[in-house]
Amino acid sequence: MKEINQLAIVNIAAADKDPETGLITAYYQVINPSGVSSRSGSSGGAAVYTYEFTEYSSARFAEKTSRVMPRQYYTPQIQCYVISERYARQGLVDLINFLEHDPEHRTNVDIVISDEPLAVVMNSFTVLERVPGRYIRSLFELHSRNFHHGEFPGRLNELAKGINFHQPTIIPILDYSGKQPADKMDKLENINASKDSMSFSDAAVFINARMVGRIGVEYKTLFYILNGKLMKFVEPVEIDGTNVDVEAQNVRVKRRYDRSANRLILNIQADLRVLSNNQDANLTVHRLKEIETAFNEALQQKSRLFDHWSKKREWDMLGIQDEGADSASWRHTRLEVKVKSKVTTTGNTGAPYKTKEGI
Repeated sequence: MKEINQLAIVNIAAADKDPETGLITAYYQVINPSGVSSRSGSSGGAAVYTYEFTEYSSARFAEKTSRVMPRQYYTPQIQCYVISERYARQGLVDLINFLEHDPEHRTNVDIVISDEPLAVVMNSFTVLERVPGRYIRSLFELHSRNFHHGEFPGRLNELAKGINFHQPTIIPILDYSGKQPADKMDKLENINASKDSMSFSDAAVFINARMVGRIGVEYKTLFYILNGKLMKFVEPVEIDGTNVDVEAQNVRVKRRYDRSANRLILNIQADLRVLSNNQDANLTVHRLKEIETAFNEALQQKSRLFDHWSKKREWDMLGIQDEGADSASWRHTRLEVKVKSKVTTTGNTGAPYKTKEGI
């Protein structure tokens, strides 16, 4: 039986692997109970402490931590795994197998890829959430509200399941805006919270648990939409030279693969909410139909470009081979996207405010 005061609770685990030597550098970020306590009289200190170890096998880190940590390291409460980009490009099958065979490790945990050195990311202070693991977890939970079933796709077990499929797995890339660690004193002296901060923008593309490339925000969003994962997103459309921002809600996707005609049919339905409207005219029934048509055509056009782009890179982003197409024909599968939308929310007024002449 383990007593809480005998444990070093690991909040984040990170790993980097040298492609030439095979040497693994692991980082364990351990919570300091007195550093996160809100009680008066607590000893304080840093919210977390980061330990760094190097070895040739992940299995040896448990023994190595006992030589440095005065407590037994405890991993079942891990919030997130952070993996360096160069390790991800070598493939993460060895890491997945290690974690799956260890009963104290969990794979139902968020995972992110870092394109910045782990020594920088793992030794930085985060705002609003003193514990970096909770900071990352909170970002994931905010994003999850836009997905069906409230599940933001980006967990290690999804990467493991993806090994058996042709469709790539998309894992978020953690972007750190600074080039050196931001400690607590740096943050207290600077009110700009965007400086030296963590965020998500691009995503890593994995095939067979190996990173093969990265995609930007727009194509990442399209990947989630076309595969029926995203429930809500914002889309800008242009009508008569003016911009209208709409939010697609309750997005539903039905897909059907027609083997005889070698085509994939996607039927997309969405409810639209007008967020920003730069048109001078009132939002009449005719105008609303124009917004719906513009949204439908924009999503169809972007879907065709996304399909062409992914096939050119030989990434089966729509999982056509998993529908039954063979490796020779899937690139020639015709994509048909049918979009049906309806504006259901227009805001408090359908008439724009206008200034009087001469004022």
